[in-house]
Amino acid sequence: MTAPAPRPNVNPMALPVLALAGRAVLTFRNVDAGTHFTVKIKQARDKRDRKIKLDHFHVSISLLGDKTQGMRYTGMLFPKENFRIWIARNVQSNEKLAIVFRWLVNAIRNPQILRGVVDQTTGRKVKVVHLFHENNCCHCGMPLTHPESIYTGIGPVCMKHLQNQFSNTDVNLTEVFAPIEANKAAVLA
Repeated sequence: MTAPAPRPNVNPMALPVLALAGRAVLTFRNVDAGTHFTVKIKQARDKRDRKIKLDHFHVSISLLGDKTQGMRYTGMLFPKENFRIWIARNVQSNEKLAIVFRWLVNAIRNPQILRGVVDQTTGRKVKVVHLFHENNCCHCGMPLTHPESIYTGIGPVCMKHLQNQFSNTDVNLTEVFAPIEANKAAVLA
C-alpha cells in the first residue's frame, strides 16, 4: 500500500507572487495523471553589482521520471514584457520541457487554472494541479522556520518586503496567502 500523497501546502492563488518573488522552487502535481514537475525560478541580477535585480527570471525545470538530467535550464521569463519567454537553445520548442514552460507561464498569469475545471458529464473537477513549495523562502531562498511561513512559502521578513512592494497595487497579500482549507468531502469519504 502506498502512502497518500501530501496535501498541497500553498494556496494556488499565491503562484504569481511566489514565482516572481526571486528564488522560488515550486512543485506542481497533476492530481488526475499522478505526474509532477519541479521548477526553479530565479531572478536575474546584474553581473557587476549582484544587489541590483534585473527584470527577467531564469527558469529551470525537472520533469517527473527524468533521472538522466534532473533540473534542466529551460529559458527566461520577462514578466514586464507581457510574460514573454525565451526558450533555451538546447530545448526544442515542441519538446515536453518547452510545453511545460509555456503552461507554467499561463498558470502564473492565471493561477485559477490550477483549481481545474468541472467535467460536464461527471460533474467532478478534473485537471486539478496542486502547488507545493520546498520549505525555503521563495524570496531569499533561506530555510523556513516560522510556522506561518510554511503556509505562505515566504518568511516573515521577506513578507514585509513584499508587502511594501505590493502596497501600491491591487494585490491583497492576506487573501492570496490565506491557507488552503481541507477538502471536507475528501475527509468524509
